[in-house]
Amino acid sequence: MDWTGIWKNIGDFFHGMALAGYEKRLREQFMELNDLFMLLCFMELVGLPNPAAIYLMEIYPYFLEEFHIWHRRMGMDHSPVGTLPCC
Repeated sequence: MDWTGIWKNIGDFFHGMALAGYEKRLREQFMELNDLFMLLCFMELVGLPNPAAIYLMEIYPYFLEEFHIWHRRMGMDHSPVGTLPCC
């Protein structure tokens, strides 16, 4: 009998029990975001206007800040989108 293997299995079992609900909720959130992304991509593909575009104008200044932080973190000195004046 291999006690280290048994203890590892018991530890894995309790680890799974402790995190099962959390991981399930993360998977659900991922699927919701994936569905939204697929819908927006499909709408863009067939030429339908984005219904959230009017609401995005309100958060545009915050988006620029986050976009600047993101492209700097990715190693780009200047914005990869020439029309965004973040730099």
